[in-house]
Order: sequence, then C-alpha cells, then structure tokens
Amino acid sequence: MKQIQTIEDVYPAIEELIAELKLANHSKLAGILHHRMHQVAWTARSELFEELQSVLTEALQSEGANLPEPLRNQMRQTARVIDSYLKNSEA
Repeated sequence: MKQIQTIEDVYPAIEELIAELKLANHSKLAGILHHRMHQVAWTARSELFEELQSVLTEALQSEGANLPEPLRNQMRQTARVIDSYLKNSEA
C-alpha cells in the first residue's frame, strides 16, 4: 500500500486503490474512481478531492463490510488525507 505523506501522494494512491479493488472483484467501485480521476473534467483540485472523498466515504459505509481490511484501511487513510487537505484549503 502506498503511504500518503503529501497531497500529491493521493493520485498514485487512488491508482493503486483502483487496481487493488479490481483484483478484489470490486470493479464497480474501481470503475467509479477511475471515471472520477480520468474522465471528468474538474475545474479545481478541491473539486476532484471533494468527489473522491464522497465516493470513498459512501463506499466505506455501504460496501465496507465486504471489502478486505487492507482495502478499507487504504480507503480510510486516503479519505483522511483528503479531508485534512480540504479543511486546510478552506482556512
């Protein structure tokens, strides 16, 4: 699992998460994340991050029990970093 130490680490972490979700037969969630990352035109990084945080949070609430623990941890960690970034960018 990619360690997220800076906000720039979110991008490769999401890519790794997409690949891991596909391997764990969670292709719908992987497809949603891929779509948000590569097919939607965002006007600002914060817009993309708000959407990624929303997708991750919703998936953890609805599908969390069906996800392997390492994937849940990776999703939680990514969501926390994004949340921190968004809170700091509002200040």
